[in-house]
Amino acid sequence: MTVEELLHMPSLRGLQLIAGNAGIHRRISTVTVIDTPDGSIWLKGSEFVITTAYAIKDDSCLMTELIQQLVSRKASGLGIKTGRFIKRIPDEAIALADHLDFPLVSIPDEYAFCDIINPALSMIVNRQSTQLMRSSQIHRKFLELAVDNASVTEILRTLSGLLGRPAVFVDIHFRKLYFSDPNSVPARALGELRFEDLTPEVVARYERHDVANKTETFGYILLDEGEGAEPDLYVSQTALEYASIVLILRMQVRISNQHIEEKYRETFLEDLLLNNVKAETEIHNRAQLYGWRFDHGGQVVVIDINNIKKYYLKSLDPRTNERLETFTRSIFETSIQAMLSIFPDAKYYKQSDLIVFIVSTSSTDPTALHRPLEEIFQQIRQRIASRVSFTITMGVGEYCSNIRDIHQSYTQARTAINLGYQLELFDCVLFYSQLGIYRLLASMDHTTEFADFCMRYIQPLEAYDAKNHTSLVETLRAVVKCGWNLKSASDALFIHYNSVKYRFHKICEILGLDLREHENQLAVEIALKMHMVDSRRWL
Repeated sequence: MTVEELLHMPSLRGLQLIAGNAGIHRRISTVTVIDTPDGSIWLKGSEFVITTAYAIKDDSCLMTELIQQLVSRKASGLGIKTGRFIKRIPDEAIALADHLDFPLVSIPDEYAFCDIINPALSMIVNRQSTQLMRSSQIHRKFLELAVDNASVTEILRTLSGLLGRPAVFVDIHFRKLYFSDPNSVPARALGELRFEDLTPEVVARYERHDVANKTETFGYILLDEGEGAEPDLYVSQTALEYASIVLILRMQVRISNQHIEEKYRETFLEDLLLNNVKAETEIHNRAQLYGWRFDHGGQVVVIDINNIKKYYLKSLDPRTNERLETFTRSIFETSIQAMLSIFPDAKYYKQSDLIVFIVSTSSTDPTALHRPLEEIFQQIRQRIASRVSFTITMGVGEYCSNIRDIHQSYTQARTAINLGYQLELFDCVLFYSQLGIYRLLASMDHTTEFADFCMRYIQPLEAYDAKNHTSLVETLRAVVKCGWNLKSASDALFIHYNSVKYRFHKICEILGLDLREHENQLAVEIALKMHMVDSRRWL
């Protein structure tokens, strides 16, 4: 109860407020008696204090000192029995109470302490009992919603009925808005907005309450102004607390279900991309389980986070690992948003440092998706530039009109990414169809001739490097890149010319070739390029 309500109780009409009128809305949790100079030290806050003023009757300074002590202890007010020990309350005390907005009440001498304490505590206890009953009713309502696995809309409708105010739940995980009443003012104002348009300025128009546990925020409840009388503050707080709890439980179930469904979807996509599906009928039947259709085939797009794996080769501390996970999650989320904004039916599959998309179109033009994919790549680059310290590369396979062949597009996209690493092409889009001779060589991958060619010209050098901790393969690449000019290769490798010359002769000796002859040079160059596109090295 408040001091004002205490003064208006029918049984206490003799009480008179003589100072601190601005503080009559102070809340009272209990009524207590103080008749000793140091009694204020036992106060907990929100007490209405009554006293005979016997201990301070002879000194007005003690009266003002008591008021200051009560204010510092957050008491609700002071009632002084006048007539027996103190005839009138000193002006200094009245002035101080007015200055501090601290209610000062004169109590007639004929009132016993129990005449004030009993009715006040009765009202407080009755109200607390009513609040507990109301809380129990609210608890029961929301418990039923939780047990019945009620929808978010049903939870909001119950909350809105208790508060008398339209309610909105902003689901930040699934990026969706729910309304207690689709015809309410906030539903009409927010219903047509995209989630991205829900700016802080828009949210600030409503009363906001976060829906979160200790580790995660799931969204927030927005309340519009209601019509009619405001519900009791305790009822409002209790209803919001229980609504938040049920919403959290509902969200946790949905997120858990999403993770399970994602796991099965990713298993299916993994089987599809790695050619682990036995028949085309199986593909379409499994796709139907998730509401997917692959009637027009598809094209694989791989977005790779450049060089992030090298950090995992080191001994990571928890802080660095957490930062890398944050970067990866941010890039994945940005990529998904950008891709789905253009291709809402795209399917995706996340790996440790890359995310794979299957997109499709009804166009017969094999390059129809090139321009949209380039625009998407630029969007992702711009969005992540200020948030993460990594760049990305987009690898794009060729379009497969039959979804049964989508694994080929995946291999092509991964080949494009791998070649990007070999040729140091990062932060760009690599279309497999535009890889020139590398595309030709990649088409021969997994053939006997391909393996034999690499075995003849590359494997002996790799074996020698592994056994002797040398860098003959790296040296050969530099020599080829420099047009077989040993001096230029030494500059590129930052080593002495004689060292490159010695390595070059060693390479010729191991391969049994004179690499000054054009035909042998051509064979080695082709073998190096084959080595770059050999998918067995990176799949």
